[in-house]
Amino acid sequence: MAKNQEKELDINDEYQQRLAKLDNLREAKIDPYPAQSNKTTDVADFLKDFDKLLASQKKIIIGGRITSLRLQGGSCFFHFQDYSGKVQIFFRKDQIGAEDYKIFKENIDTGDFIEVAGTAFETKTKEPTLLATSWQVLSKALLSLPDEYYGLKDPDLRFRKRYLDLLVNPKVKDTFKLRSDVIKLTRQYFDKEGFIEVDTPVLQSVAGGATAEPFITHHNALDIDMYLRVAPELYLKRLIVGGYDQVYEMARCFRNEGIDHQHNPEFTQIEAYWAYKEYSFLMEWMEKYFEFLVKGINNGDTKIKNAKDIIDFKGPYPRLDFKEALDKALKIDLDKTSDKELVDIAKQAKLDVDKTWGRGKLLDELYKKFVRSKLIQPTFIINHPLELSPLSKKMPDRPGYVERFQLVVKTAELCNAFSELNDPLDQEERFAEQKKLHEAGDQEAQGSDAEFVEALKHGMPPTVGLGVGIDRLVMMLGDIENIKEVILFPTMRPKNNENK
Repeated sequence: MAKNQEKELDINDEYQQRLAKLDNLREAKIDPYPAQSNKTTDVADFLKDFDKLLASQKKIIIGGRITSLRLQGGSCFFHFQDYSGKVQIFFRKDQIGAEDYKIFKENIDTGDFIEVAGTAFETKTKEPTLLATSWQVLSKALLSLPDEYYGLKDPDLRFRKRYLDLLVNPKVKDTFKLRSDVIKLTRQYFDKEGFIEVDTPVLQSVAGGATAEPFITHHNALDIDMYLRVAPELYLKRLIVGGYDQVYEMARCFRNEGIDHQHNPEFTQIEAYWAYKEYSFLMEWMEKYFEFLVKGINNGDTKIKNAKDIIDFKGPYPRLDFKEALDKALKIDLDKTSDKELVDIAKQAKLDVDKTWGRGKLLDELYKKFVRSKLIQPTFIINHPLELSPLSKKMPDRPGYVERFQLVVKTAELCNAFSELNDPLDQEERFAEQKKLHEAGDQEAQGSDAEFVEALKHGMPPTVGLGVGIDRLVMMLGDIENIKEVILFPTMRPKNNENK
């Protein structure tokens, strides 16, 4: 241990006291960290069956953490919780023995895990209680918990010490129960339709599949730079080439972008690909998915409350053409507006225009400011410009545009999908354009994946693909504004920036 750490511990009286109690337990031949528990039931089952247990006086054993402790002379009450709930325990010296009671009273603190054997007991105030006949320590806590009454309020501390956040802020557990339900129901919907779930590489030699700046790492044995995936798309489409018709992945993705209320560098999305389908079919199918999902987590109702808005996920959803929406908002004809004119419009709108922005980036930023920011109810934005979609299939009757849609809800993109480009020569040309953008300084331009193009040259059937951001979806359904609230361990700057 470093000297400065020793000094810090010397002045931490409570820590020193708990260390002394740990030594006392060991001197009394009590293992403060035993390998097993004799627990027979959990708190929720004890409370559910309380009347029967009170009548039968059957002995049970429960295990959990002490959350509050009221010591008296020859007896004490304390509250005790496990994952399923909280219950009151009553210790009496004459029930558990003078020596065991003394050891408990002198060496056990809030935060400690113990195991208690006993019978159901009802207090004068009719509170269900376990009357202890014996106890055993399961884990001695050396640091105290935050005060239950005052809780843990500071957001930075809550996100850094999520384990404490979960202990003292019960609603946090509800958020992650919602997240779990969203993932379960999503898998259920896709599995029922005949999709199979697969895993594809997180470490990739080319950063492709999405427009985003990647994280770069190095593989020592191969002596090559590699990237954490920004999306699983190019590998999932290889599987369509390989003969699968329906595949999906619940994928952890990484993008080296800014951190704000909507973005975390590490996030989860489901990506899926379906052969022999096209994007208009997929829009209707995704309307049914969102209805199914919202009903599943909302007791059969398609309406949810989000801040001051009531969002209704019952389909069908309006469909706004990208060009028509932007033309109307900016009072222009997009097809007759030059890149320079778009730059001028963006600057007048006080957008922070960078010289590396190509036409696609300009259109995307203008769309976000003037169109997406106004959309509240579920709305499909369809038929995007080619420059925004280097992996999408061109519309046969509309040059310069692709078969793509995004679902926007409460100004946020929840779903992105398109008819997949399966012309390998067209794909090769678009990768070349992305390479030029990257060489010009656009760090978000997609990598050129020659092996993927080679796979396409073996033939890929007409296919639609989609991506749904799980984190943002949970934010929407849970009426949560900060993405850090829906990720158990969000990315944080190291304390005191010691890793810099």
